Amino acid sequence: MKRFLYPALLLPLLFLPAPVPAEEPPLLVLVTPRSLPFSSLDEEGRVQGFNVDVGQAICRELKRACRFETRRFPEIIPELAEGRAALGLANFLKTPERARLVGFSVPYWRSSSIFVGRAGASLEEARRRTCVIAGSVQQAWLTVPERGHGVELIPLDSNQAVLDTLQRGGCSAALLPLMQAFPFLQTEVGKGFGFLGTPIAEDGLGGSVHIAVRQGDKALLEAVDRAILRMIASGEHEALARRYFPFSIL
Repeated sequence: MKRFLYPALLLPLLFLPAPVPAEEPPLLVLVTPRSLPFSSLDEEGRVQGFNVDVGQAICRELKRACRFETRRFPEIIPELAEGRAALGLANFLKTPERARLVGFSVPYWRSSSIFVGRAGASLEEARRRTCVIAGSVQQAWLTVPERGHGVELIPLDSNQAVLDTLQRGGCSAALLPLMQAFPFLQTEVGKGFGFLGTPIAEDGLGGSVHIAVRQGDKALLEAVDRAILRMIASGEHEALARRYFPFSIL
């Protein structure tokens, strides 16, 4: 026997509300807490700096809410590799080891490295006790025997920790990305310090700097690349950089 639904019985079905798409959760973006002028915390504990500005601009381009949190430099790649965070802006150079763990965006600035120490000091003497950022390519470069022979290496959590230790005399030289060392020399506490030797770009100490993207998220990586290229083409990237640097960083 066939059953029929009367029109009156159909009305409640017609007016059932359509399912509302679940709002996408904010993207978790990781930066380091003490890496002036790239990222730092203000007096109220909010993150600020060039990398934060770039990250916020990318999130606007993606039309996604983002949540910024700080991590020690060595913690960021593992969190992205495990999918616990979406993006990492911590001035990463692309290495084969890192590329096996995370995706890397198109470049958003270019880097070289340099030793920093007391102005006029001998590089050969000063580098015998060198501070570096733990987990950095600078640390890896100095662990090669022919470069690190006779060097006491002091790995620290952040760019700012390296500079603080250098300033206190805890090490006699620091090997850092030039763009992270340059602002220190412009400060009051940086007076009396200077570059030792010339910038080093070979053997992994220089090159393009990339945003790290969580493992396996091809769509997010492509969207970040489009955002960076649009910012460069429109001049927005240059405008953001000039807030912090008196020269082009691309």
